[in-house]
Amino acid sequence: MKTLFLLFPYTMLLLLSACISSEGIVPQSDVPVDNTFQLSEHVQEIQEDAAWPTDQWWQCFQDEQLNQLMQLAVSQSPSVQESQARIRLATSLAAQTDAALSPTMDAEAQINRKRWPTDYFYGPGELGGTTSWNNTGLLSLHYDPDIWNKNSLQSEVALSEIKKQTAKSQIAKLNIESALMSSYIQLSLNHDELELAQQAVNTYQEKLDVIKAQLKMGLNTEVAVHQAETQLADTEAKLEAVKDHIVIAKHAIAALLGKGPAFADSLKPPHLKRTDEVSLPSHIPAELLGHRPDVVASRWLVFSANKHIDIAHTAFYPNINLSAAIGFMAVNGSVLSVFSHDKLTYDAGPAISLPIFDAGRIRGELSEATASYDMTVALYKKTLTEAMQQIADSAVSLKSSLTQSATLASAIKASHQAYLHANDAYEVGLTDYLPVLDARLAWLQQQLFSQQINAQVLQYRADLIIALGGGLTTEDDGPKQAALRYQEKP
Repeated sequence: MKTLFLLFPYTMLLLLSACISSEGIVPQSDVPVDNTFQLSEHVQEIQEDAAWPTDQWWQCFQDEQLNQLMQLAVSQSPSVQESQARIRLATSLAAQTDAALSPTMDAEAQINRKRWPTDYFYGPGELGGTTSWNNTGLLSLHYDPDIWNKNSLQSEVALSEIKKQTAKSQIAKLNIESALMSSYIQLSLNHDELELAQQAVNTYQEKLDVIKAQLKMGLNTEVAVHQAETQLADTEAKLEAVKDHIVIAKHAIAALLGKGPAFADSLKPPHLKRTDEVSLPSHIPAELLGHRPDVVASRWLVFSANKHIDIAHTAFYPNINLSAAIGFMAVNGSVLSVFSHDKLTYDAGPAISLPIFDAGRIRGELSEATASYDMTVALYKKTLTEAMQQIADSAVSLKSSLTQSATLASAIKASHQAYLHANDAYEVGLTDYLPVLDARLAWLQQQLFSQQINAQVLQYRADLIIALGGGLTTEDDGPKQAALRYQEKP
């Protein structure tokens, strides 16, 4: 009978909890069930097994200067430093959240000399009109048994925030690597253009000299001279523009490294190696998409939103806290009399609370949590869709640029043969020297087109690596698929 009497208050709280129900408040969205995403027919032509990028993916271009610049950019990037500070902040907040899972203990001591008033309310009995020591010393213990796992859920949310910030740090790292790679490829192209532009200037100068010599001999006209002068001036202007582009590209690289413009003077011409193979499966599992840091961050958002729903559900149940205190209290006697046995005091017991009427606040909080879950699931789906689009676009562009490069290789070979035949015809006296120079200019133009396409191949190769996540994360960095899906509470 005594046991039933002790359980009566708790039983009443459970019955009263039925007054506030979470029935009918559930998310409207769910995480994609299909774990495989099919690429388009154009991309399916690339049927090799995917060799997923490594962490230092830029090393496949075999440029030692690029390797050094990448390491320097990542270590000194302000955006990466900011994201790392956010990781430390999230870790600190998680430590504060985890503290709720363990008992806490507080100590308090107070020594006061007090004058008691004669008024009955403030100074009753024999203390009225007297002065005495008013000393206390207490040791308190507090513990939340976490019956409904609210504190554990909040700890999981805090951990997911650390993981999300880690993924964002990797996003910042990848963005810096991508920007540096693009600037470096541009610098490489500019140096190739510089060499060809200088050859073109020399050739046009030769052409002008030949035409002037022919004019003196009455074999050409003033119009031809002016045309040759115009072509030479245009080519010289393009040469100066290329030099300007080289300086700008170097300054861009220096800025990405957090360096001043003077750092650009130390940069040497790039020597990037090109790899033509394209490795990509026709079906990409969602687990492999999880290598992308933006996908990982989005998955942790869904995980956190799912846990927030569970946390909101705990507000519908009774809250129980345990507390205990032991110590000494004295309002009379000497300053040390507080430590006598008869001044000992203690208290212990549970504290139980349950909202009975809250005007819809708790249901509103649960509804807010489910709406946030739907938003994060929609964001996750959008991130997956954009990831697939970037992978497909990069793969198709890379394949197309490789095809163009192969076609231009044939054109370069043909234009070179035309130049050699023109030179042979000149040497045997069949033509003058102008056809030789024109054939050389056509050959230089084809080489310029080839260098531009080669830069596109390098850029699309880097874009595909970045679209695949840059090798920055592993499968273990993201939450499991089951942890993302909402499970309706009974």
